[in-house]
Amino acid sequence: MLVKWEPTLGLTRVNDVFDRMLEDFFSPDTRFFGEPVTSLMPLMNIEETKDAYRISIEVPGMEKDDIDIEVKDNVLTISGEKKEEVKSEDSTFYRRERRFGKFSRSISLPNDINVDGIDAEYKNGVLTLTLPKTEEAKPKKITVKNK
Repeated sequence: MLVKWEPTLGLTRVNDVFDRMLEDFFSPDTRFFGEPVTSLMPLMNIEETKDAYRISIEVPGMEKDDIDIEVKDNVLTISGEKKEEVKSEDSTFYRRERRFGKFSRSISLPNDINVDGIDAEYKNGVLTLTLPKTEEAKPKKITVKNK
């Protein structure tokens, strides 16, 4: 018995697998570096310069007064709440992907931070913290003398 060849038949199964992979990747249970990503866990970058560490955190749609920053026992905690907009009684949602609620991120700090000199800026939905290093931790140039 001959069976008619359908070139797209195999693609249907491949597309199903790919769709499932995308759904799994973007699900709320996705993990970054072993840490589960909750519905509002803001993404962050941490970089080091010779004089300081810089942490930038995405918190779009928030006001600066909705963000709290605290250092206690050498742990930096950034927390806040993205408040839901007022719902209109005469509207119906057909799709709802934006998330609202509280979040908290904590980072253990190295011992070379000048905690009193930490600076925070909020601009265009990005919170940037500058954590200056102590003078002892900054690189020092030593000149060689001729004798």
